[in-house]
Amino acid sequence: MHKLSMAGVGRLRTVATLTAVLVAACASTTAHPSPLSIRSPTVAASAHPLATLASKALAKRISHTVDDGPTPTTTRPILPVPLAALARATSKRLTKTIYLTFDDGPDPAWTPEIISLLEEYGAHASFFVIGENAKRWPALVEREARDGDTVGDHTWSHPALTNLSDSAVYVELGRDRNLVTTLTGEAPTLWRPPYEAFNTSVVGIASGLRMKMQLWSVDTGDWQLPGTEVIVLRVMAALHNGMVVLLHDGGGYTRSETVAAVAVLIPELEAAGYLLAALPSAGIGR
Repeated sequence: MHKLSMAGVGRLRTVATLTAVLVAACASTTAHPSPLSIRSPTVAASAHPLATLASKALAKRISHTVDDGPTPTTTRPILPVPLAALARATSKRLTKTIYLTFDDGPDPAWTPEIISLLEEYGAHASFFVIGENAKRWPALVEREARDGDTVGDHTWSHPALTNLSDSAVYVELGRDRNLVTTLTGEAPTLWRPPYEAFNTSVVGIASGLRMKMQLWSVDTGDWQLPGTEVIVLRVMAALHNGMVVLLHDGGGYTRSETVAAVAVLIPELEAAGYLLAALPSAGIGR
């Protein structure tokens, strides 16, 4: 496209910029079609406008090649300037808050994709990390903290804590807590029990480590791979101020549906007036 040479015509330049963005978005869709064809067994793509949005965003933003084995490979195409970033320039008021939370990471394939999407939109989230994974990929935990995201304790090896002795529970929580403290420079104040398995004894041990249990308002069931459209609709159907959403960035051979859902959810939630925030140190709820 030729540059406009008329000095001082700011509005025309803005129009030209917006046109270039839209052209780039269309070109990205054509040049990087997604090899994934995610269809929900229960929700048809035409059942809700968000289903169509999910499919379009999947084609525009994410291109994955998923192996059958435990280690998937991913490629990230060059993305156009996000339209949400342009919308943000209109100073749209985000008067409500939502908390996206991710369990079982970090994972070298999926966690960077999620972090990049958050960075792209200037959004924040919370990551409840497994110690064994954090030890293998510490740079991802450091990146989460550096971005201003909350990093919480999700035990060292993801056991059902109610099946362990008190001393074993202490080691699982304490060892992960120590590593997160080392990587982020701050001790985690929140923890989340694997499999939602907890009792009075487990909660007491965590409290002794100065950590509060943080559960969730909505479980997307993304770990069951229900389809990107289903994950999006489960969030949007339950939408309310202060909602804590459970998602996963690790713990399975693929989290491509979760990544694609996040690519849809961030602009949709902002359009609905929601600020995507990291959990506060005191947590949300009781």
